[in-house]
Amino acid sequence: MRLEKRFFLAILTIAVLFFNSHLQAQESPYRTKLDNGLTVILEENHSAPVVSFQMWVNIGAADEGRDVAGGSHLLEHMLFKGTEKREVGQIAGEVEAAGGYINAYTSHDNTVYYLMVASRYFDRGLDILSDAIQNSSLDVNEVEKEKEVVLEEIRMGEDSPRRVLYRKLLASAFTSHPYGRPVIGTRESVKGISRKKLHSFFKKWYVPSNMTLVVVGDFEREEALKEIKESFRGFDGRRVRRKGRSSEPDQRGLRFSVTRMDINEAKLGIAYHIPELSHHDTYAIDILATILGEGRSSRLYKRLKEEERLVNTISTFALTPMDPGVFVFRGGLETDNIEKTIGAIAEVIERVGYGGVSGKELARAKLSLESDFIYERETMNGRAGQIGFFDVVAGDMSFDRAYLEGIGAVTSDEIEGIVRTYLRPENMTVTLILPKKSDRTIEKGDVVSLVNETIERERLDAMPGEGAEISRTVLANGITLIVKEERNNPTVAIYATLPGGLRFEKEETNGLGNFMARMLTRGAGERDATAFAEEVEGMAGGVSGFSGRNTFGISGKFLSRHFDRGMGLVADALLDPLFPKVEIEKVRKDIQSAIKREEDNLPRFAFKLLQRDLYRVHPYGMPLMGTRESVASFSRNDIVSYYKRIVVPERMVIAVVGDIDRATAERRITELFGALNRKADGLPELPVEALKKKVSSVGATRDSAQVNIGIGFLGTTVTSGDRYPLEVLVELLSAQSGRLFTALRDEKSLAYSVSAFSRPGVERGLLGLYIGSAPEKREAAVEGLLAELRKVIRDGVRPDELARAKGAIIGGYEIGLQKNSAQASEMANDELFTLGYDEFKRYPEKIERVTAEDVLRVARKYLNLKGYTISIVGPAAGG
Repeated sequence: MRLEKRFFLAILTIAVLFFNSHLQAQESPYRTKLDNGLTVILEENHSAPVVSFQMWVNIGAADEGRDVAGGSHLLEHMLFKGTEKREVGQIAGEVEAAGGYINAYTSHDNTVYYLMVASRYFDRGLDILSDAIQNSSLDVNEVEKEKEVVLEEIRMGEDSPRRVLYRKLLASAFTSHPYGRPVIGTRESVKGISRKKLHSFFKKWYVPSNMTLVVVGDFEREEALKEIKESFRGFDGRRVRRKGRSSEPDQRGLRFSVTRMDINEAKLGIAYHIPELSHHDTYAIDILATILGEGRSSRLYKRLKEEERLVNTISTFALTPMDPGVFVFRGGLETDNIEKTIGAIAEVIERVGYGGVSGKELARAKLSLESDFIYERETMNGRAGQIGFFDVVAGDMSFDRAYLEGIGAVTSDEIEGIVRTYLRPENMTVTLILPKKSDRTIEKGDVVSLVNETIERERLDAMPGEGAEISRTVLANGITLIVKEERNNPTVAIYATLPGGLRFEKEETNGLGNFMARMLTRGAGERDATAFAEEVEGMAGGVSGFSGRNTFGISGKFLSRHFDRGMGLVADALLDPLFPKVEIEKVRKDIQSAIKREEDNLPRFAFKLLQRDLYRVHPYGMPLMGTRESVASFSRNDIVSYYKRIVVPERMVIAVVGDIDRATAERRITELFGALNRKADGLPELPVEALKKKVSSVGATRDSAQVNIGIGFLGTTVTSGDRYPLEVLVELLSAQSGRLFTALRDEKSLAYSVSAFSRPGVERGLLGLYIGSAPEKREAAVEGLLAELRKVIRDGVRPDELARAKGAIIGGYEIGLQKNSAQASEMANDELFTLGYDEFKRYPEKIERVTAEDVLRVARKYLNLKGYTISIVGPAAGG
C-alpha cells in the first residue's frame, strides 16, 4: 500500500511540474483597464492566423428582476441585430464574409459575446464587436420578432427531457436564490419584456466598468491595444450599482419532484448544495466529480452501468459559479430501476465518505483535470473563454495555476471530508422525469427511507475504497500512413479509417458496423474492458471506435508524452479486439436503449424517418445504429466475420497529427501494424437510388411543444465537382445572415432553429432543410421553406451574398482545423475518398472558384420541388 502511494505521488509530482512548466513557457496574458473602466486582456498566439474576441458582460439571469426575467438572454439575441450604422443582418454578413463566426451565450452570472475571424480581419472584427456593444439599435419590430424566436427556443427546451430535468432540478434545489430560475426566462416573462424595458436594461448594465474584453490570437499587443482604445473612445464610463442576490438558506431536508413527459426513458437528477468557485473546497469537489462519474473507469459507471446494468447513462459534474452551486448526478434509465439506482448512488457516495479513494483513482482524476487546461488551449476561442472565465468568475485571470496547485494538493482525506460535509441526505434534491405511458409511481417518503437505510447500512459496514511537416508513406502491407508534425501544443491525435459503415450493410445486418465499432474498446490485447478504460483515462486520453455512412475505424487523442502507450492501445483495439460475449450483451443493451431513446430527440427522429423514405434501395436510408430487431440478432460470429472482412491493410489510412516527429510515428506504427496481412474481398456493388418523381410525406405524432419539419433531396458525392457550389448554396441559405434565417426567423419569427445542410456520400448523399416551429405555424413554416427554395431556383444569388458565403465557408473551414483531431480525420478521410490527404490545401481555392452560375445550376439540379421527402414530427395538425 505504501509503495502504491509513493508511486502515484511521484507520478502526480511529475504531472504538476509538467503542466506548470508548460503554462510558464506560454506568454502570460496582459491585463489593463481603460480610463472608462473597461477591462482588457490580451494574449498573443501566432500559431494560427486566427483571432478571437470575447466580451464578458457581468450580468446574467441571476441579476434580473422578475419583470425582466430572460432579459439577458433576449438581449444576447438582439445585440448583433443591427446598430446605428449597420442594418439587420449586416453584422452576421460582414463576419461571415471574413470567414468568421459570431455567437453568444448567457449564464446565471454572465453574458458573453464572441467573435472569431482570420487575423487579417482584426480591424473589422473589433469594429463589429465594439459597435454592437455600444450602439445596438434594439429596433422595436426586431425585438418583437426575436421574442417569438426565444419563445420557440423555450418550446424546444420543453421537448428536451435533458433540459427539462436540469431546469426542474435547479428549481427544486434553489428556493430563494435566483439560480433556481431558468436562464432563458419563461413564456410569460419573455412576452412581458417590452422594447422600453430591454433598452433600459441594456443602458443600465452594458457599461465599460461592467465588462471585460478578452482578445487571443495572431496580433501585436501594442497595436491591438491602441485600436481597442480608439474603438471604445467615448463609451460611457459610469459605474454600476449592483443589487444583492437573495441567499439560499441551508437545506434541512430531502426535496423531491416528479414530472411526466411523452418519452421512452426515465431521467434521474440528484443535486447537493456546494460552495462557489472561489472556495477552497472546489479543488476536492472537482476531483470527486471525476472519480464518481466521469469516464468508463469511474465508480458510478462501473457499478451502475457495467456491473449491475441499472442505467443507460450516468454522469456527474460540479456547477461552481460565482455564488454557491450544486453537485449534480444525471442518469437515463428504465423506470423499474429507479429505486435501485438511487440506493446504489447513495451507497457509492457513502463508501467514499467513510473509505476515501485509492491512490490510483486520485492520480487519474488529477491528471484528467490538469490535461483539460492543455486541450482547451488548442483553439483561440477556447483559450479566450478560459481566460475570461478565470478573470470574471474566479476573479483572477491566472487562476489556472492556482487551480493546478490546488488539485495537486488534494488528498483522499479531504475528499472524505467533502462527502461528509456536502453530500448529506438532508442536503439532497431528487428530480425524476417519467414517461407518461408508464404507470410507475414513486413517493418522496420512499426515497427518504431508501437513502437513510442505505447510508445507515454503509456506515455500519464502512470499508475503505480502493509549423508543420506532412508526409505520406505506404507500408509494405499496403497501409497508407500520413504524419503531420504540429508542435504548438503537447498533444497528438490518431485517426485510422477504412471503407465501411452503412454502405457495407443490408437490412439484416443494419447496425453491425456501429455495434462492432463500440466493441473495439471493450477488451483488446491482454486487457479486458475495465483495464482498457482505466489505462486510457489514466493518461487523460481518449480512444473510440466509429462507424458512419461510409467509413469505419478508430480514433485516439493523447498528450504527446504518452504517444507510444496510446498508439499501442489504438493498435490493440483495431488489430486485436477480444469481442467478449459478456461485453457484446452489454453493448447490445446499450444500443437498444439508444435506439429507443433516439425517438425522444424529435429533430433527429424526423430525419430518421425522412431518410428511410428518401432512400428506397440504397443503404443510406437505414439508421446508423440499426433497428431493435437487427441488433437483437447479432451473434459474436457475425461480428468477427464482419470485422475480418472490413479490417484489411490495403484499404486502411492512418493519420497522426501533433507534437511527434515523423520518424518516431512511422517506426511505432510499422512496429504495431506491419504484421497485418489480411487480404481484401471485393467491395460491394450498391444499387443506384432513383430520383423521386413526386413529393412524399412521412412523420409521427408526438405530444410536443414544437413541430419538427425536415425536407430532403438526393444530394451529391464527395468526389463530384457539384459538391463545392452546393456547399455555397447551403451556406447562403442557412447562415445567420442567410436567406432562411433572415426570412423565417428574423422577419417572420417562425422558428428559433432553421437550417440547411449538404451531406455528400460515396454515392449520392443528402441535401436537407430543417425548421422547428410552433404547431400553429406548421403550414407557414413549410411554405416559408419552399418559398425560399423557389426564389433561389428562379433568381439565383446576388454577388454580395455569394462573396459572403464563400468567405464564411473558407474561414470556417480553416478555423475548424485548429485541433489536431480535426486535421487527422480530415486528411485520413480525404485520402480514403481519393481526394488526396492534402485536399485541405486545395479546398479553399475550389470554393473560391464557385460562380453565381454554378450555384444556380446546382440549385436547379438538386432542389427538385416535384420530387422530395417531407417529414413532420409533432402534434397532429389542428390538434
